Amino acid sequence: MKREENERVRERELQIRLLNEDPFNVDAQRKIEEMIRKDQVMENAAHAMEHTPEVSMLYINAEVNGHPVKAFVDSGAQATIMSPSCAEACNIMRLIDTRYSGIAKGVGTAKILGRVHSAVIKIGSAEMPCSFMVMEGKDVDLLLGLDMLKRHQACIDLRKNKLVFPHDEVDFLPESEIPKYMAEAQAKEPTIPGPGGTEIGTQTGAVRPAGSTAAPGANLTSASSSGPSQTVFQPTPGQPAAPRPAAPAAQSFPQASIDQLQSLGFSREEALAALSATEGDVEYAAGLLYQG
Repeated sequence: MKREENERVRERELQIRLLNEDPFNVDAQRKIEEMIRKDQVMENAAHAMEHTPEVSMLYINAEVNGHPVKAFVDSGAQATIMSPSCAEACNIMRLIDTRYSGIAKGVGTAKILGRVHSAVIKIGSAEMPCSFMVMEGKDVDLLLGLDMLKRHQACIDLRKNKLVFPHDEVDFLPESEIPKYMAEAQAKEPTIPGPGGTEIGTQTGAVRPAGSTAAPGANLTSASSSGPSQTVFQPTPGQPAAPRPAAPAAQSFPQASIDQLQSLGFSREEALAALSATEGDVEYAAGLLYQG
């Protein structure tokens, strides 16, 4: 390894020397500048890995109807959500109220199969009732949202690394026990071209370098990314409208907002993706695009 490192250093020094032979060559100076910039980026990344490592997501062990589940704790989610496969494994598919089926719209869309009004969830040593929205398109078995956390007065204590209830405390899972499908699912997310050679996720609105995969830790709720998820529940045609949570207006952006971003040199697709990621905030969307 030391020999390979020495060879890389010698090759780099040779390249710099060749570039410096013609100090008035603009292209050569640009290459030198890019090499220096990459060195600074690598140094900055090494410093970040040592002093500010990435934070793992908050998961706890739970049981639903006697079936063990790794539950993702997300205070930014409006409702508690369960995947159809998890509902099948927990034997509660038969309890789904299909009157609540429809489409969830936030940053991206997902199909809602219905609602389970009450099921027993065991967290730690306590059993408590909980309701679930059974929703497709979420690559997490069980997501404990704000409704569940508020109903049972749960507190996310990051100092203790615990989910604290009035009656019990539950440790968050270490990174080695966290499901890995989150990163795999985000890596498959469709993207559109962004500014400066970047890509913008069509579901999450995440901006990342072209050809790269999404980093683990993107918020899954609204698929992540820029604040609390907002969900609009729309009943499917031919079904009676059921009582539903209060919902924000569907995603539609004023033409003036789109024109304002396009006047800055961005395409209509880029402008729409940025507005989706920032919930229509033009200034924030412009800043997001310029980050690329």
